[in-house]
Amino acid sequence: NEFYSSKFNDYNKPLKVIHNKVEGTISYDSLLFIPSTTPMNYYSQDYEKGLQLYSRGVFIMDKASELIPEHFRFVKGLVDSQDLSLNISREMLQHDRQLKIIADKIEKRIQNELTKMLKNDRETYEQFFNNFGLQLKFGIYNSFGMLKDKLQDLLLYYSANENKYITLNEYVENMKEDQKEIYFVSGESIDKINQLPTVELVKDKGYDILYLTENVDEFCLQMLRDYKEKPFKNI
Repeated sequence: NEFYSSKFNDYNKPLKVIHNKVEGTISYDSLLFIPSTTPMNYYSQDYEKGLQLYSRGVFIMDKASELIPEHFRFVKGLVDSQDLSLNISREMLQHDRQLKIIADKIEKRIQNELTKMLKNDRETYEQFFNNFGLQLKFGIYNSFGMLKDKLQDLLLYYSANENKYITLNEYVENMKEDQKEIYFVSGESIDKINQLPTVELVKDKGYDILYLTENVDEFCLQMLRDYKEKPFKNI
């Protein structure tokens, strides 16, 4: 925690620490951190993503953006590999095959850690999602749905029946037998959505509704199109 604070100028403890030591065709150590709060400039153009890059303990570069995908840009940390040249330049990084392999492994590790957190530590995951859930939704929208399989099970939406945030999988598992679609409604806030007459009509029939309160939510669902062959339906 002290290392994280001094290295990345964050006085809060990280929400999650992910350490990985990989040996094989390409060997590397990675030390990754998910912040516990959203950085002040996170959703601005000033924010730079990327991990610090080292070779055999020698610092090569700050913010190597090739190491982290855009949808996980909130992750901070460093990578140290003995297989990288000390003379590697930023231009060479974009075409370095070894770096692409490391980046793919890092992406999978982050995805696995978030999936485990959602399953085993829901409270911490909801804290994470409040800070960075918007980034996951942008990931689906900006990729025109290409990242659907990677990110859809990490999404949370407010449930009318449960009065709390649920996953798409939890919604589908609790659907009534005669229900063919996943119902949703958009609005400025949960309180305002609750006042809509259509919401009462659907709730009276016993169907659950997902409440969409972020601007990107509807665009995100348009890119998803369906979940487990259940199309989304705006009530």
